[in-house]
Amino acid sequence: MKPNPIFPSILSTGFFELQHKLQQFGEAGIDFIHLDVMDGHFVDNLSFGPSAVRAIKARFPFKMDSHLMVSNPEKMIPKFIESGSDWISFHLEASRDVTENIATIRQAGKGAGLVLNPDTDPRRVFPFLKAIDYLLLMSVYPGYGGQTFIPQTLDRVRIIKNEIESQQSPCLIQVDGGINVSIVTQLLSAGADLFVIGTSLYGAEDIPGTVEGYLRTIEGVTS
Repeated sequence: MKPNPIFPSILSTGFFELQHKLQQFGEAGIDFIHLDVMDGHFVDNLSFGPSAVRAIKARFPFKMDSHLMVSNPEKMIPKFIESGSDWISFHLEASRDVTENIATIRQAGKGAGLVLNPDTDPRRVFPFLKAIDYLLLMSVYPGYGGQTFIPQTLDRVRIIKNEIESQQSPCLIQVDGGINVSIVTQLLSAGADLFVIGTSLYGAEDIPGTVEGYLRTIEGVTS
């Protein structure tokens, strides 16, 4: 069964507000928390490590979606498997052996995802669409929150959705970066399934109400 399509990214919250925000996400019926893992090399920023996954799962019932923005995913994937991550995605641009990395994740019983930067040819992922559970399309350049959605992402979603259907793959399309309610509507029409949302969600005064608004919008488009 497809999870709640809203994946809050904790990169957008203040350190001392995190517990309160997570409690609100629990009240809102969120299934997955999205963790942006940055190594200061593949992207300029540093963020979270495996300990963040363990800490959240020790206190909350969420599943964890760990997005590895790292130069050596081969080294980090086992650490995030051990931490309890439920889904793990890594960048096609950073991987020496995509097939082996996917196999490592799936053999551990985890959801395996590939990530594409906005300037990577979407056709590069075609050979892997039957092997992965989800494809994360970056709709901003990775490394920083609060960026503006790149409109060309919509065409990239359509291209990949057509290929997924052509291959009869169950792969889901996840999109991350600059997303708000109006953009969700456009992404759904293009073929996206899951939405990583940061700034517009964490800045809301009423997080459960904001999540409900997103879900009503999604239901209105998909019903």
